[in-house]
Amino acid sequence: MEKSFELIVLLFAALATGALIVNWIGLGRAMSRLSVSAYVEFHQHTNRTFDPYMPVVVFGALAGGIALAVMNGVHSIPGQLAAAGAVCYALVILITSLTNLRINKQIAHWSIQNPPREWAQVRARWIRFHVIRTLFSVPALAVYLLAAMLSASHQ
Repeated sequence: MEKSFELIVLLFAALATGALIVNWIGLGRAMSRLSVSAYVEFHQHTNRTFDPYMPVVVFGALAGGIALAVMNGVHSIPGQLAAAGAVCYALVILITSLTNLRINKQIAHWSIQNPPREWAQVRARWIRFHVIRTLFSVPALAVYLLAAMLSASHQ
């Protein structure tokens, strides 16, 4: 049962980090090359796609990491690694809540035909904070994987 739970946590973490990386390397770079109208329309549509999905996988990764830290014992190396990963996912959530979600809500109300003059600065800010949160999620997934490998070798 414990290994099954560990695999579920790793799945949530991989889905969260993978989505952030795909958004950065694929969608974010493509969005930076679009015209203003195309960018606004695309961003509005991708928000409706990602908004229901991302909280589930990121909060799942966070909660799972906390559970793994407790299950492994917070004084063990696997437990400490899981706790470190959970802290990283908590930072992803914090950055998202304070910046990206607020920008998404702002962009959701923009007119596709007549976006605000400062649209390029808003887009650049969204991308900057997206990269930062993605860079926290990568080590989170890595330490979860390492914790899983170490907990398996201690059994």
